[in-house]
Amino acid sequence: MGNCQPSRNEWARVSPRRRDHGRIGVCVTLVAVTFAWVADAAEPLQQAYLQQHCIACHAGDAPESGLDLTTLSTHLDDAEVHRRWVDLYDRVAAGTMPPASETAPEADETRRFLESLGGELSRAETAHREVLLRRLNRDEYIHTVRDLFGIEVDLSTTLPDDTVEQGFDTTASGLSLSPDQMLLYLEAADLVLDEVFGPEKAPPQIRETLNIRDLRSSDTADRIDDDGVVLFSGAKSLPMYGFAVRGPAAYRLTIHAKAIQTEEPVVMQVEGGVTGRIPGHTAGFFEIPPGEVTTIELIDRAVESSDTFAFRLHNGFPWWSVDTATYQGAGLWLGDITIEGPLEPWPRPSRQALLGDVDPSHGSLDDIKQILLRHLPRAFRRPADRVSPRPYLDLAKRSLDAGESFEAALRHAIKGVLCAAEFLFLEEPLATPREPGHESGRPRTATVDDVALASRLSYFLWRSLPDEELLSLAASNTLHHAEVLTQQVERMLDDEKSQRFVVSFTDQWLRLRDIDFTVPNDQLYPEYSQLLRQSMLDETRAFFGEIMQSNLSVQTFLDSDFAMLNRPLAEFYGIDGVEGLAMQRVPLPADSPRGGVLTQASVLKVSADGTRTSPVLRGAWILKHLYGTPSPPPPPSVTAIEPDIRGATTIREQLARHRDHASCASCHKAIDPPGFALECFDVIGGQRDWYRVANGGEHVPTPLHPESPNHHVRYQRGPAVDTTGQTPDGQSFENVRDYKQWLVDDDAAFTRALTRLLLSYAIGRRLGFADRAEVDRIADSTADDHHGLRSIVHAVVASPMFRQP
Repeated sequence: MGNCQPSRNEWARVSPRRRDHGRIGVCVTLVAVTFAWVADAAEPLQQAYLQQHCIACHAGDAPESGLDLTTLSTHLDDAEVHRRWVDLYDRVAAGTMPPASETAPEADETRRFLESLGGELSRAETAHREVLLRRLNRDEYIHTVRDLFGIEVDLSTTLPDDTVEQGFDTTASGLSLSPDQMLLYLEAADLVLDEVFGPEKAPPQIRETLNIRDLRSSDTADRIDDDGVVLFSGAKSLPMYGFAVRGPAAYRLTIHAKAIQTEEPVVMQVEGGVTGRIPGHTAGFFEIPPGEVTTIELIDRAVESSDTFAFRLHNGFPWWSVDTATYQGAGLWLGDITIEGPLEPWPRPSRQALLGDVDPSHGSLDDIKQILLRHLPRAFRRPADRVSPRPYLDLAKRSLDAGESFEAALRHAIKGVLCAAEFLFLEEPLATPREPGHESGRPRTATVDDVALASRLSYFLWRSLPDEELLSLAASNTLHHAEVLTQQVERMLDDEKSQRFVVSFTDQWLRLRDIDFTVPNDQLYPEYSQLLRQSMLDETRAFFGEIMQSNLSVQTFLDSDFAMLNRPLAEFYGIDGVEGLAMQRVPLPADSPRGGVLTQASVLKVSADGTRTSPVLRGAWILKHLYGTPSPPPPPSVTAIEPDIRGATTIREQLARHRDHASCASCHKAIDPPGFALECFDVIGGQRDWYRVANGGEHVPTPLHPESPNHHVRYQRGPAVDTTGQTPDGQSFENVRDYKQWLVDDDAAFTRALTRLLLSYAIGRRLGFADRAEVDRIADSTADDHHGLRSIVHAVVASPMFRQP
């Protein structure tokens, strides 16, 4: 199908040479870079340094840390060889190699060695760097079609997860396109066009008021009153069986509810999609106060042809059956429920916007051409003179010649657009500024043009295509001007679409997408709930957003005197005085261990499994994800540590044996400290002084529920938690507050780490050794703003790397 053919995947794997307005050619560069060491070193300075200070420890049958410099390859074009030399560079730069001694090198000698080796490493890396076209990832595709057509469409179950490289799904090398994926894009395009055109006829409207007491599901209620039903149990939901709505479409629910037998609000959870054919989802959580009946209004999208809704009482009685005659606990009363919809207007505004003034009943091929000419520039994110409607017009003509309708032919054409490489990939033509005094037109430094810059900026901060203002500035070739970029970044960060960046970056950086990878053991952690889970996610996203909007120092991510909390999460953290379900900035008590992302429940959950915590796993998680510096895997001869969940042996005791292993000690010196410091938090982020165990511990006389005093929690009290440790530089800490202070004191390390992560996410490629200097420069440039997060985003966009192909 013209440009829909899967063979366009080749776009993703060639090095593009931009010419003639961005036509793609193939540029293959074959470079062999070698670095010779001791025996035949091309650089005498490196030879002398290694021979005098390193060979004694790193040669022979048992070289230190398993690094034998006499057998290490010198071909830096090999990725693994390059990595090992970078590791050597980092050890020397950190002062851990060579060891301190009377024969240790002078500082100037080490500086010159690092400059020489660093130059070799950078040149080797740069020579082999490919420039790849980047495909839109799934989220970007969804946001793009939503903004392009003004529709709401969910393609999360149609398009597959994207490959994650260096922590992000924006990396070009992980975003190739296979034939199987191309078939899924064809399917996705059909779903998009279904939403754009809408149904042929106006769907039947409903506005119906129901009461669950009159439905066949009323027997699920704990009590049936004259004017409604009551739910006391938190172990079941109350579905609206006997009533269904047709999807996909949006519906408005108006719910009359109140809390009973309590002076405090209760939380109602509304679920959608509970017919059994699709997984249910939470439409929302709502605080329901006692006293007068409260009216709750929500809009939810039904995605099946026969969906219904259900209601649940959060933190209700933990068993299904309740003796309502004697039960004194809080309950949820539900009265009349009004359902209206579908809410989408008909004819669809998206259909009218696509057609313009064309009458489909008299439409022609020329009308389709005019529609394509009007929409292609924005769809392909480039000026009109860089697009051609011919391939898509051919698809429409073929359809009309086969006797299909005008709208069917237009669908074929637009489907071709949505499957075209120009739509799926971010093509980035080069700007060609002339060097002063030269007439050849040779670029001083390769940079993408303003049109490509508009897309790069928009997909960085909005995860979608550029708007009219960005495209207008690009067309006038003024977008790259420093003052214009600054204004646009400010405008874009103030736009509500920047929340997409907040969610996307935060969720990937801190692995919040893994929140459901494990399910906490309900025997050990009965307090975990869907409301707590959602509050965890909301806290971390709101925290990132607060730091961004207020331009707070990125050190705030390490420790802070405030948190973003709602009532359920504040209660979980043991913090009083917070009301409501909305996230709000809350000052933390002076002795609170909370503050920063390390001690947020979401991070603590995704860095543990559902039953236990491991200092090794959490410590390695912190290094890999928070700092973006993964530790090397353990030697094959070293077995993994499996904590004994019976509490018979602590992992700290087992780790002591690991650190006695010479090949383990250097890595565990960095891995173990954050893991030990965070042992005061369990697998769902709750603070603890002792481990919960399934058996073999002491009985815990805590009621499972206030209204069930004779039923105690099923976990037992295990060994006491020990949060003491020693940082890699030898400083002792007693608890997580001490450890966080140690992190904050080294303000440069985290600033550079987060800058590197933001830059990699923004430009869509892996960062390597050769990029370190620019990362340092960006981080240093924000010092006057105390390394504010917003300032770093500005500096990333202003960086030459942001405009390089």
